[in-house]
Amino acid sequence: MTHETPGRLGTTLTMKTPRTARSVMEYLRIGVGLVWVANLVFILDPANHYWSTFSAVALTFAPTTIGGPGFAQFVSAHPLFFSWLVALVTGYLALAFTLGFTTRIACFVGSGFSAILLATQWGSTFFFPGGTDIGEHPLYILIYGTLVVGGAGASLSVDSYLRDAWEVWSARRRVAPASAPRRAPFGHTWTAPIPAQTIFVYFVAGTMFALAVGFGLVLAVPAAPSGGGTPPLAPAAYVNLTIDVNNTTGMPYYTPANFTVGAGLVEFTIVDHDAPANWSECPCHVGGTVGGVEYVNGTPVGVVSGVNVAHTFNIPILGLQVLSPGQSTVQFYLEVDHPGVYTWYCLAPCGTGTDPYNSPPMGVPGMMTGTLTVS
Repeated sequence: MTHETPGRLGTTLTMKTPRTARSVMEYLRIGVGLVWVANLVFILDPANHYWSTFSAVALTFAPTTIGGPGFAQFVSAHPLFFSWLVALVTGYLALAFTLGFTTRIACFVGSGFSAILLATQWGSTFFFPGGTDIGEHPLYILIYGTLVVGGAGASLSVDSYLRDAWEVWSARRRVAPASAPRRAPFGHTWTAPIPAQTIFVYFVAGTMFALAVGFGLVLAVPAAPSGGGTPPLAPAAYVNLTIDVNNTTGMPYYTPANFTVGAGLVEFTIVDHDAPANWSECPCHVGGTVGGVEYVNGTPVGVVSGVNVAHTFNIPILGLQVLSPGQSTVQFYLEVDHPGVYTWYCLAPCGTGTDPYNSPPMGVPGMMTGTLTVS
């Protein structure tokens, strides 16, 4: 429905989008901006160790890349560049969407960013419980497309303020004496009127191009030699964990649950006395360890069969995921350089009753969760 309202300086502005629909677009834009603000806060909060753990987290995506682990290894080997790149893009998107500044450009940047992440971490696309937001990127792309076609940034935004200021300046220039010097028009491509069909075509083409770039990267970068699965030498510390079963309650538990190590290379050994389990929905890729592998009964593996996994050892903030098959001995190596207290969890659904994730022993300190203190 088209209606006209009085504009500034006596002009008439034609509004082709219903006011309610425009408001929804702006609220959606601000909501997306707040999501990016939350991501930025996570990056900047020292307690989350974003900078020091970036390399280890990047390696956790190696098993989910359809082109092999090469690109994940490349990112992990250049943490300074890629960590700052992610941080800067996050900061820009947080600012752009929250304040409505260069909103249209932000939609293109956000969609391209999500498309590249989607291509490089394809194996995690629709897995939400894995501690990663990769599974949500198709939804992000859909939201960006809705915002850019729906004209987000037309109100409640810096873009709308700049547009109105431009209209006032232009009107004053039109009534200025003919002899007055003319200046080049102020560029405002992010708010200039463009047909919705045209902007949609450019948006789809840009997103597909970014997706192609992402797939090209994972297919073009070769994997680094694994070194034959040889364990690293000279760990700075050793941690020996045991998974036992309480004879009275039948519930499993880790021993010890809380432990302290010095900074550096740590060798972990988990002796699992529990029976194997069939975890059909297991995201059974090893992540965050040195070399991206664990050693199950002495054999280096990057993926563990879900029919055998009884428990896991996860430190999400370090990107660590280790799978423990029942009746096995698992070893892995973890590089921890930043002192602090890190909470570990078992994420295998071994609770009792109809809700195995939220019933004991899951989430019970001293049983299926505890702390790793790095001194």
